Amino acid sequence: MSDVTQEEIVEIVTNFLLHSPPGEFMEVVTDVRGLLTDESILNDSAPATFREYNTDQMLQVQSPGNAHKFLITKFGEVGNGEYLDPRGRQVVHFDHIRQEVTGSRPIGGELDSTAEPFRAAFDDKATEYTNEHYQNGTATIYGKKEGGSIVVTVCISSARFNPNNFWNGRWRAVWTCKFSPSGGNVDISGVLKVNVHYYEDGNVQLNTETPVKISATGSDARSLADAAVKAIDKAESNFHKALETSYNTMGDTTFKALRRVLPITRTKIDWTKIQNYKSGGDAGGKAAATRGVRG
Repeated sequence: MSDVTQEEIVEIVTNFLLHSPPGEFMEVVTDVRGLLTDESILNDSAPATFREYNTDQMLQVQSPGNAHKFLITKFGEVGNGEYLDPRGRQVVHFDHIRQEVTGSRPIGGELDSTAEPFRAAFDDKATEYTNEHYQNGTATIYGKKEGGSIVVTVCISSARFNPNNFWNGRWRAVWTCKFSPSGGNVDISGVLKVNVHYYEDGNVQLNTETPVKISATGSDARSLADAAVKAIDKAESNFHKALETSYNTMGDTTFKALRRVLPITRTKIDWTKIQNYKSGGDAGGKAAATRGVRG
C-alpha cells in the first residue's frame, strides 16, 4: 500500500461503495472499513459517497406525516440534505449517513407554479400505474418550465430484499417527458436500470442500464399524463418481455458457454488438492474415447 497515494485509495474505496448491490451498502461499508489501516480515509469521503449512492439508488423513504413514500433523488435535491416531496407539499431533511429522514418544512418556491398542474396530473397517473405494477414500488414526479416547454420527470423505484435466501434487487426508471403547455406531442426519454444480486455459494449479479425513447400525444394536463404513462407502461412491459426472453434462452447459450466441466469425481473442487485433479477437457476427451460418445 506504500506505493498507493491517499487520493488513489479514496478513489478505490469510493468505487467499491458506489457499486454496492441494493440493500447491502452498509455491509460493504463494514467490509471496506476492515481493509483500511486509517479509518479517516472512509470518514472523510463518506458524506459525498453516501449522498451519491443514496440519490443514484433513489431510496424509498416515508413521507413525514403522510401515508405515502417518496424517493430521494438528484432531481428533487434543493439544498444540502434537502429533498422535494412534491405530493406531500414539503421539503424533507435527509441524513445520508444514517439513511433516514430527520425533519421537514413546508414547500415554497421550490415548486414551479406553471408546471404544477401538469406535474400533479402525471403524479396521479404514475402513482396509479406504479401501485398496479410494482409490489414494492414508489413513484415521485417533478415538474418545471424550461423555455417554452414543460418538463415532467417521472422517477420509479422498487426494491425487494431477501437476505435470508441470499438475494436482493432494485428496479429504477427515470422518464423525462417534454411537451408544450398547449398540448400536442410528448417527447419521452427514459433509462431503465435493474440490479439483482444472488450470492448463495457464489456471487452473481444482473446489472443492466437500458435507454428508451418513446412519444405520446395529448391536449391538456390530464390527457397528456394519461397518454404518457400508457406509453411508459408499454415500454416497460416490452423491456420485461425482452428480459424474460433472454433468461429463457440463456441456459442454452450464455450459461452453457460459461459453465466449467466438473472434474472426474463430479464433485466440487477442493482447491487445496488442485494438483490431483485432471482438467475437464481431459476428462471429457477420455470419456468420449472409451464410451464412443461426444463430449
